[in-house]
Amino acid sequence: MKDKLDFKANDVKLGSLLKRNDVILKIPPYQRPYSWKEEQINDFWNDINTDEQAFFLGSIILNKEDEKHGYIEVIDGQQRLLTTTMFIAATRNILNDLGQKRLADASHRTFIAFEDEDGNQTYKIKTADKTAEFFEKFIQTPYQDVINAEANSKEEIRIKKNYSFLYEKIQNALKDQPALDDKINKIKDIRKKLSDLIIIEMEIFSDEVAYEIFETVNARGADLTVADLLKNLIFKKIKNKKKKEKAKIIWSGIESLIEETNIELKVFIRHYWLSKHKFVTEKKLYVDIKNTISDWFGFIKDLHESAKWYNIIKEGSRKDFDAIEKGDKIYRSIFSIKLMNVSQVNVMLLALLSNHEKIGGKLIGNLLDYIEKFTFKYSSVCKMPGNAVERLYSKYSIEFSNQMKKNFGGKHYLSNIQRIIQNIKSELKNISPLKEMFLERFDDIKYRNSTSARQLIKYILEEFEKNEKGFTGETKLDFDSVNIEHILPQNPVKWGYSKKDVNDYVNNLGNLCLLHFVLNSAASDSKIEKKLDDILKTEIKSTLSLANSIKENNYTWNQEEIVNRQKNMGILAFDKIWKL
Repeated sequence: MKDKLDFKANDVKLGSLLKRNDVILKIPPYQRPYSWKEEQINDFWNDINTDEQAFFLGSIILNKEDEKHGYIEVIDGQQRLLTTTMFIAATRNILNDLGQKRLADASHRTFIAFEDEDGNQTYKIKTADKTAEFFEKFIQTPYQDVINAEANSKEEIRIKKNYSFLYEKIQNALKDQPALDDKINKIKDIRKKLSDLIIIEMEIFSDEVAYEIFETVNARGADLTVADLLKNLIFKKIKNKKKKEKAKIIWSGIESLIEETNIELKVFIRHYWLSKHKFVTEKKLYVDIKNTISDWFGFIKDLHESAKWYNIIKEGSRKDFDAIEKGDKIYRSIFSIKLMNVSQVNVMLLALLSNHEKIGGKLIGNLLDYIEKFTFKYSSVCKMPGNAVERLYSKYSIEFSNQMKKNFGGKHYLSNIQRIIQNIKSELKNISPLKEMFLERFDDIKYRNSTSARQLIKYILEEFEKNEKGFTGETKLDFDSVNIEHILPQNPVKWGYSKKDVNDYVNNLGNLCLLHFVLNSAASDSKIEKKLDDILKTEIKSTLSLANSIKENNYTWNQEEIVNRQKNMGILAFDKIWKL
């Protein structure tokens, strides 16, 4: 093994790297996705489009351990290399559009592709597996395939968008060049500036050194997250070559699972850590993981298993819970909690679901029902800060994890699990908002025209419906079958009001009920007598009771009635429906 400081650093022109016809620059699968945004692309364009002939692009870290086999691994610098390739591809395609296929082909062979000894075209940069096919088809393959490639992932969409941006910038720059020769010379000038970009080429000759330098260079970088640094650290620490290759595949799987949730990877990693190891802030997370873990292959496997459950928590359907005892009840609570848009609870959900076989669905379902009620009061209604809750969830998630490790199946195992659950409930109750605060904030609940706000209103009204029916069992929320109906219409002209007259209270929860779509459409903005006749056709018991009470009160429904109903709903909500 070479010494840890065995590396070379040279300032070279980027073109000298891209012009090589004997190696492929390989982006490893564990690298962070392509992430340059329009602002960075615009800055890059402005730098190229100046009178200066060259400027410094930054450092590129290359692992040349497999150079003799025809590959150089890009440890750091893929964002700049891929963007430069897009830029060159745009100049190539525009030359072709101008009828200069010979020049376009020459540019392609110089900077983007070469022929191997068998005469096969080989692209000089090979991206990570997830985007390799798209990048090859959309960027590296010349001309027509640019149009045909369909972007699916966020990374592919970003690549397509950035290429289009550069293509349009070049086209706009050519408008100032009336003659064809001037246009060609302008493109050649742009291409030369790209080729003359100055980079610090750091040549590394082992994985060990490569990962060490990557961490040193990037540990304080603003653009890198815990996930980026951790990924590098994992492959630095895993020495066995077969395990390292397996770990790269596992990491790619983790990225894919979390990408589907629209949660940042660093957030998931922190939630994982808080659920199993220790409560730490994001700022201290990387150092804590680095100083704690010794079995890095075991760590990444466990992280992958947790990513599967995290994906189910965020994106799972009812079917994903079929194998879990009391799966319907658990799904319903998780679905409801998701509507409340609270991230801290994911720590506890991860601990419970990943250990569902050892804890048991009945106990989990019972605890989640309690957490659902607490979250509604604490977060959805009262908007109280989540820091204390996150610490609490982390504390007891770790207790669950420790109990599984040391005492699963032991003499007092079940009673210890029950004790932990009871302690969670007790602590949540202690920090739960008092009735006075809850009622005050409950009065502020209003209908808002966003999907998340409407879904939460539906959830609240459904809970009142269940209470009306005396239903205490398990159910699946079906938001597709009902709509939210305003008793006093948002457009109240037929009631003798203007929109301005009712603006302060028409969207209050007290004015809302659930109604099936057909009846909702029929009721619409009708006068109160006709509207109630339509509403009274419903099978929704809570809505039926409300309509009958209004009818019995001589069809009186105004601001006072709406405000009073909401206050009464708040009392019922605190004392019974979401009682802890």
